[in-house]
Amino acid sequence: MIYLVRQGETDWNLNKKFNGCTDIKLNQTGIAQAKQQAENLRNINFKACFSSPQTRARQTCEIICEEPIILDDRLSEINCGEFEGTDETADSLQLFWQAIKTGEKGTEKFQVFVNRTLDFCNMIMKDYIENNILIVTHSANARIINYYFKGKPDNYDFSRSVVKNGGLLTYEIK
Repeated sequence: MIYLVRQGETDWNLNKKFNGCTDIKLNQTGIAQAKQQAENLRNINFKACFSSPQTRARQTCEIICEEPIILDDRLSEINCGEFEGTDETADSLQLFWQAIKTGEKGTEKFQVFVNRTLDFCNMIMKDYIENNILIVTHSANARIINYYFKGKPDNYDFSRSVVKNGGLLTYEIK
């Protein structure tokens, strides 16, 4: 079984700012969200616990998982380039979605981001198929992982989150 947790809330999440690769710590709500998931998952024996190396994800994973944590760069949030730390407005989101098509404004190309996240998913399917594993990552990565394991819905809209901060998704894989 795969347990996917989106990192807990940060002040930038709360204030609707582009997070990207900027290394930000959890706020008190984020810490409480991680503690709640730790309680929810306390009886699960994980074969492996994977986390984005970014502080907010790593903090979340450390609160949930007592096992050694495997930090994996493929789980890092998409690089938002010049948008990082700026307000997520309708206009800025539109400009961001245009920029990631080509990697303009210092952003990571969307297809590069998708490919690295899919590479992680393929490794999980190859090496951990019949094990309980924990994955702690970010909103955009969670969308790719969710579509990988559940299929892309007909009403696909990548701009919509599939899990809230501190939330949990599960996948039974055989």
